Amino acid sequence: MKPHRLGQLCFLTLCVLWAGMAQAAGSWVATAPAVHVVMAERPAMSAALLPPSPELAHGQVMGRVVWQFQPPAGREVNAWLCHPGACIRLPGPRGQTEALAGVPADTPLNFQFSLQERGQRAATLQGLQVIVNHDDLQ
Repeated sequence: MKPHRLGQLCFLTLCVLWAGMAQAAGSWVATAPAVHVVMAERPAMSAALLPPSPELAHGQVMGRVVWQFQPPAGREVNAWLCHPGACIRLPGPRGQTEALAGVPADTPLNFQFSLQERGQRAATLQGLQVIVNHDDLQ
């Protein structure tokens, strides 16, 4: 084989390997519209948070998930990040967790919120966002 041909073959092989590695891990970002929370006893649920395209996370599992939401100034609410099988309690309006590690990365997520106590004034939560880091199913 000519050296020029061998060089092309090596370059092509490296490109294929690099493309495979680029697909092996990644992240997706999703946002949801504001949620109006009016009760302590009944959580309000956000719209589903999904990858922008199903193929992006197909065959992948979640790793670290970063979240944020914006409560009204000086207000606190109970908050959870949920998938169809369970919810995890969120300690504040922004943070990260690995509690969803291993969940299929194309699983829909949503926020749930409730007021902390009865009689508390209703609150509108804005800026709902997740960043889901994902990797190959192993």
